[in-house]
Amino acid sequence: MTSRRFGHWIVSIALVVSFPVSAQLDATFRVAVVHAGPDPTFPQVTRLPAASNVHVVGCVASRQWCDILSGRTRGWIRAADLRQTDRVRRAPEVTFSVGEYWDAHYRSRPWFSRRDDWIGWGTPGFQPPKAGTR
Repeated sequence: MTSRRFGHWIVSIALVVSFPVSAQLDATFRVAVVHAGPDPTFPQVTRLPAASNVHVVGCVASRQWCDILSGRTRGWIRAADLRQTDRVRRAPEVTFSVGEYWDAHYRSRPWFSRRDDWIGWGTPGFQPPKAGTR
């Protein structure tokens, strides 16, 4: 095998490994706000225009929020903002951990420095950090 063919082979494997195997292709139904977690209180990552192609990586058990990938954007949108609700139902069930998810996807974001303030999300009595503090 030549070094050039070997290089193409390595790139092909890297692309396959880096893409979520079970992701479902879908599109946004309307403008969708992408959040850094499955709740509207999480920081906004971006906004996707209507009809944006997304890969649904998985959805929480309630199926109300889905982890998506759109281009280089990774985050959470409301399932109601997706066109194909049957694909949402077929998407794998995923859980969310602020620490693991933010460490993997948001280290370069300005609000990453507040990661520890969000760790208690989902526990009784959790209060999201106030905007503009710290």
